Amino acid sequence: MLSLNRMSGTVYLVGVGPGRPELITPEALAVIQKVSVVIGQPECFNLVHRVISFQEVFFERQSPLERCRLAVEKAQIGGDVAIVSIGDPGTFAIASTFLGYVYDNSITLNVQVVPGLNLACYAASLLGAPLGNDSSTVTLTDQGIPWSVTVRRLEAAASADFVIVIYNPMGKLGPSRLGQALGIIAAFRSGETPVGLVSLAGTPNEKVTITTISSLAETPIPVDTIVIVGNSQSYVHDGKFNTPRFYKEGVGY
Repeated sequence: MLSLNRMSGTVYLVGVGPGRPELITPEALAVIQKVSVVIGQPECFNLVHRVISFQEVFFERQSPLERCRLAVEKAQIGGDVAIVSIGDPGTFAIASTFLGYVYDNSITLNVQVVPGLNLACYAASLLGAPLGNDSSTVTLTDQGIPWSVTVRRLEAAASADFVIVIYNPMGKLGPSRLGQALGIIAAFRSGETPVGLVSLAGTPNEKVTITTISSLAETPIPVDTIVIVGNSQSYVHDGKFNTPRFYKEGVGY
């Protein structure tokens, strides 16, 4: 195992929220401002450029593993490094990839995860309160997770009446994967179950749609969309999607 060099820097895995500068936490901005190296995808640069001055920056179109490799190289020669990512770094993002990279390569470094507002929470705020009770989160990405495993997870979440949050609904295979997922969920839910869609979150073209399971097939869904499917108690009132969390006077939740 590569031992921790006293001169090695710290790698910070920093979430910058869903895409609006005002939603970046003060902690994330402070970390980005103090490190010597900042790494991220090009779309992150516009969110953080105002706090970058003397830093060495790498905002290029790189794979997650390339970003990990670069961060390790810079940290091992003594630099503090921030890898910035949209949303929360621990939610289908860079934190798991980076920790897996150092584990697989027997690298020891000081690593800190700096949370950011994740896409599910941001989308839920635009829709109302669809995550007001128990929920489950899955991704339909086509890499790393066998479809048979995803099917089992969807069946378990749907049968247990969880609200279901779906990341990457289009994957790389297009709408067929989402159609299969919704077919699984529909076996356990009414066709009138509300479904919330937030597309292009945090951008000027952001779009919020509330529909139902039965009407979803007729609804155009851009690639960059998050889908929230309600449970048996979810409803829509006055344009707001809610999953109730029941309160009993004198007892509480």
